Amino acid sequence: MAIFQCLLSGQTVEFTLQHDIDSMKGHNGYVRIDESGEPAEEPGRELPMTAPEPLKRVGRPRKISDTI
Repeated sequence: MAIFQCLLSGQTVEFTLQHDIDSMKGHNGYVRIDESGEPAEEPGRELPMTAPEPLKRVGRPRKISDTI
């Protein structure tokens, strides 16, 4: 029996079949959890730092009149 934890959501999944355990070992999005609840291995992953996207105004744009 092996328990894996998702790196993004934190949800845990339990597998009992050896075939499933072997296939999850190669999956980069999951980490195997020991019975004590601590991660067996702490992968060093970097989070990409991106600038926040500008907010788009909701609704219809203003009507510009042609008479000036």
